[in-house]
Amino acid sequence: MESPLTSELLQCAICLGELEDAFALPCLHSFCSQCLQGHISVSQKKVSKTLKLKRFPCPTCRVWINSPGSGVLDFTKDFRVVKLKDALKEWKKKGSSEKILTCGLCEKDFSDPLDHYCADCQKYLCAQCCTYHNSHSVLSNHIMFHVSSGQGENESIKCTVHLDEQMKYHCETCSLGICVKCIMEEHGNHKVINVQYSSNPQKVEMRNSMSQLQTQLSLLNEVMFNLTSIEGHIRSQHEQTKLQIRKHSNKMINHVYQEQSRLLKETDVDYQQKYDDLSRRKENCKGFIHHLTNLQSKLESLLRVPDINTVLDNFQSLLKDTQDTETMEIYTKELVDIPKCAQYMSSNVGKLGHIIYGDQTTFKPTCIDLHKKYGHSDQIPGRIYESRVKGRQDMKLFHGRSSPIASHPVDHKPSYPVAKLLCHIGGKGTKQYQLSLPYGIAFSADEKLVVAENGNGRIQMYTKEGVFLKMVPLPRCCPRSLSLLKDQKVVFTDENEKCLKIINLETFEISSITNRYTERTVSFPFGVASLCDGRFVISDMIYETVTLTSSTGVIEKQLGEEDPSNVYDNPSYLATDSEDNIFVSDSGNHKIKVYNKYGMFLFQFGNDGVKEGQLRYPKGIAVDNNGLIYVADAGNDRVVVFSRLGFFLSVLVDRKYGIERPTGLAYSPTGLLAVSMPDKHEIFVYQLDNSIPSQF
Repeated sequence: MESPLTSELLQCAICLGELEDAFALPCLHSFCSQCLQGHISVSQKKVSKTLKLKRFPCPTCRVWINSPGSGVLDFTKDFRVVKLKDALKEWKKKGSSEKILTCGLCEKDFSDPLDHYCADCQKYLCAQCCTYHNSHSVLSNHIMFHVSSGQGENESIKCTVHLDEQMKYHCETCSLGICVKCIMEEHGNHKVINVQYSSNPQKVEMRNSMSQLQTQLSLLNEVMFNLTSIEGHIRSQHEQTKLQIRKHSNKMINHVYQEQSRLLKETDVDYQQKYDDLSRRKENCKGFIHHLTNLQSKLESLLRVPDINTVLDNFQSLLKDTQDTETMEIYTKELVDIPKCAQYMSSNVGKLGHIIYGDQTTFKPTCIDLHKKYGHSDQIPGRIYESRVKGRQDMKLFHGRSSPIASHPVDHKPSYPVAKLLCHIGGKGTKQYQLSLPYGIAFSADEKLVVAENGNGRIQMYTKEGVFLKMVPLPRCCPRSLSLLKDQKVVFTDENEKCLKIINLETFEISSITNRYTERTVSFPFGVASLCDGRFVISDMIYETVTLTSSTGVIEKQLGEEDPSNVYDNPSYLATDSEDNIFVSDSGNHKIKVYNKYGMFLFQFGNDGVKEGQLRYPKGIAVDNNGLIYVADAGNDRVVVFSRLGFFLSVLVDRKYGIERPTGLAYSPTGLLAVSMPDKHEIFVYQLDNSIPSQF
């Protein structure tokens, strides 16, 4: 008559036996005293190395509980178990002696035995009173038992035909329980077995299965305990890691603020020194101006005097003052270039932690600086004289009507380049002479045109007249941009594997530049250009960066990092000139940006529009031997020419000549210019004439 709920309440979750000397944990789960003590000892051995506090998990709910100092005696003894056992004994005695047919609350009599018993109230309840009993807030915590309304364990089941006989047999033919009289009457020739003897093997098998289940349950509980311990260890490591990160970050932030304060002080001191120097220069200049103004006024006054005697009397003194001012006509750039005192930043300003920025301020080059750099300083109008005044330090004066910086050379009539079509290559297809998405093109030193086909995954080579020479297969590659190297090698960007690759055009051997930064920095390498020293420049269309790397692909510098506001928008094609200056097509910003070979910004030109000097989504760039810059203005369907300083010169070819969305440009030393148009799967090759504007 004992219900499954009663067995569960009196069962120890550790030994799976009946609770003996039970103690209750703070989570209200009870266990045998010996079982609980053993569980605490084992738990502390496993987790004491990783946890600062000695704790153990509850075997039932896995809640962590602090270990007591005096063992299980520090926990509360569970008197509920004792009370429950006493109530169960009394209930068993009453149930074995008589069947309860009267409800203890409503006192109604029922024909069938009652199914519910309250251990706290010690009353049998009907179904209606049991529902009311459990819903009441005061009585809801009482322990209720479900009593089976069937026969007792010692009572036998009666036969359904002969009610006074016990059902001791089972007819397998009819699948029916029968008694001895049924065997004598209707089931005499049927296959009959004894129920008691036939069920013994099944009971043995079920007991064995139950033993196996208990073993597996014990193993799973152990696994759960280990997993819970690991969970606590991971949580502890997680919190420690976060704490260390916060501490380290605070140290770095404090260091940055300290360095910021130090650098600001140094900058203020440096500024004050430069300001004092400029103030001294201005005062000296004012003195020179005052001296010469007085001398000029005296000369003008003397010229207006009609009396010749007065002129002769003052002539000697004024002539002496004039002769004392010895004027030397020499060319100097001290007052044209930015004075040294204006190079503002101190050389001590360098690296701050791991934040790298320029060691000095970069000034935008003036026209004079760029003209002098390219050997045209003699075209600057105006003259600069150095005057030496007796009794004073050197002074420098401008002679001429206009400032040299504001002047623009107009001495000679410009001669712009003219393009003459040599040949037409391509047409969509996979055969030789046919092309599919020819994005990257370049001329070799012997004027062979190298074409990277993105659609066909190969490289083709042609003569300048468009005669097919060779096809180089690129297995599992999608080349986009390329640049020629030494020893018949080509470096190209592979869209398929998102990396740089080098191929030998003679042996067809391909090698990947699998460097340390490609996985971390480059997500979609698009454009590539090579410098004379073997370094590479790579543009990335995903991270929108332009990176200067070594010959092995190790990152050296991010172009434009000195100015956070100078961001790229879809940087694509790259080019270099004879001085290794780097040209970047910032397509989304409709600009061309120029850097020197060290990655320092020089200047930029272009803006969005369709007029002369404006660009719309520029792509390929080519620079000739004289420094003229050719730009594929894809959005305007034209190729335009700029001077080496970024001044617009002319439109070379446009849609009137069949140009549609030009993308790649290639220049040869003899004046050949190739233009690729991937949308048409074609390439035009031109011969350039008059490609040296005289004033540039």
